[in-house]
Amino acid sequence: MSKGSSTYKGVGISSGKVSGKIKFFKREGEAHEEAREIMSLEDELKRLDEAIRRAKIQINQLEKKALATLGEKEAQIFEIHGMLICDEDYVSTIKEEIENGKRCEEAVSKASEIYSNMLLSLDDEYLSARASDIQDISAHLIRILKGEKINKRQKENQPYILVANDLTPSETVQLDGSKILGFVTFGGTPSSHTAILARAMGIPALVGVGAIDESLDGEIGLLNAEKGSIVISPSQREIEEFEKEISAYNKLAKEHDMFLRSIMNKPAVTRSGHKIMIYANIGSEAEVASAISNGAEGIGLLRSEFLYLSKSYCPLEEEIFSAFRDIVIKMQGRRVIIRTLDVGADKQISYLDLPKEENPALGYRGIRVCLEERELFKSQLRAILRASAYGSISIMLPMIVSVDEIRACKAILEECKAELSRKGISYDGKIELGIMIETPASAIMSDTLAKEVDFFSVGTNDLTQYTLAVDRQNPRVAHLCEENLEPILRLIKMSAEAIHKNGGWIGVCGEMAAELSLTEKFAELKIDELSVSVPYLLGVRGKVSECK
Repeated sequence: MSKGSSTYKGVGISSGKVSGKIKFFKREGEAHEEAREIMSLEDELKRLDEAIRRAKIQINQLEKKALATLGEKEAQIFEIHGMLICDEDYVSTIKEEIENGKRCEEAVSKASEIYSNMLLSLDDEYLSARASDIQDISAHLIRILKGEKINKRQKENQPYILVANDLTPSETVQLDGSKILGFVTFGGTPSSHTAILARAMGIPALVGVGAIDESLDGEIGLLNAEKGSIVISPSQREIEEFEKEISAYNKLAKEHDMFLRSIMNKPAVTRSGHKIMIYANIGSEAEVASAISNGAEGIGLLRSEFLYLSKSYCPLEEEIFSAFRDIVIKMQGRRVIIRTLDVGADKQISYLDLPKEENPALGYRGIRVCLEERELFKSQLRAILRASAYGSISIMLPMIVSVDEIRACKAILEECKAELSRKGISYDGKIELGIMIETPASAIMSDTLAKEVDFFSVGTNDLTQYTLAVDRQNPRVAHLCEENLEPILRLIKMSAEAIHKNGGWIGVCGEMAAELSLTEKFAELKIDELSVSVPYLLGVRGKVSECK
């Protein structure tokens, strides 16, 4: 018997509309278990070491599955899990708890609590979402210690909408796509790894809906990820109306996809004739093929820190050069804009021993690090110059706030050119140099800065944060970013006019570039390039063609 229609609101993290029975997710090991007697300290530590060894193998299998079925970005989630489960501090904390008399399972649980609570206390949505990763790897270890199989799942004969308090990345990637219509979680955020996987899997999903009464298990649900809602126990009339919506939505989606594919390799031009280059933001060589297959005309943001963050040592110039060269060759003459090392704030590198800061977003980061770590900077610049002999490369400097910083960078760049020339090493002597506009200072000074560089690229994420004094990752204030765009657009307009007056060009590479509601405005501002994550390339290209 129907329990009466109930509507729950959340945040849609992937598109789509589906209907079907809801099924509550049950984790293994949730039932009460008899406490096992503590073995000797030596035996408990051996059990931990063996569990970590087995977990690494299983996580590696999940990484391979994600790489084969979803992509490099999604596979990197499990690469991170593989590193976390071997993290010295995390493992040491578990061992300390064992030495204090806890069973291995209890010690892992305690370490998970310590680290996830620490991340949750940072009042940062991105870092808070990482707490889920700590909980995931800890649950993984506990399953192994209890002798449970990681891939054991409830068997369902009919497709259903999964409802859960939360889903970890390892649970999400193992969902049976042939049976899962969509999923809804009580908690979670759009920036979580689970959300990233849901988008890549194309599963309609909602997060942050609050608690749903488990007595509704088996009831019909109407999940609308577009509106961020799910209706449970709908009336027959609601079901019929929703089925019509699904039919219309699927028809439009199919037609739109065919249209996008038809213009994928054509220039993105507005109806008034303004051409906008559609570039991709990438963070590794593995994303190049996907970028090209989705119509990227170039790389608007190559995050060079991928070479540094994934290692326990500082990569040498030859290693950096090889990585850049391989990407440039694969791009087959398309422009590749390499952002010089942008670390600090939320991107910490252990071997650089960057200082702990009270306000890291306002501290020692981006170009400020490179100008002090001169040899680190020069090795990267030389690698970029050497790679420029193999294709079209531009250099982009992050966190610039003054002319003096640009001139200091240009002087170092000239030193690098001279060093390569003396050794007879080829490079593009006219390589483009640009800066990111990501502070109010750089936008306000754009008329002066434009005289020093070839192009601007607007990093809207930081520009919004610094202009509005809003932490975009803080759910209590993040909405202010969407409600007050005018100051940001005025700064972008100011920057566009300045660079165009001086013969240069301007792009936008932050999250705003993928906001289709802003594409028309960017066209009006005569933005020359929009650089977005690979999944958004086709959508942005199609939207440009609809602009006036």
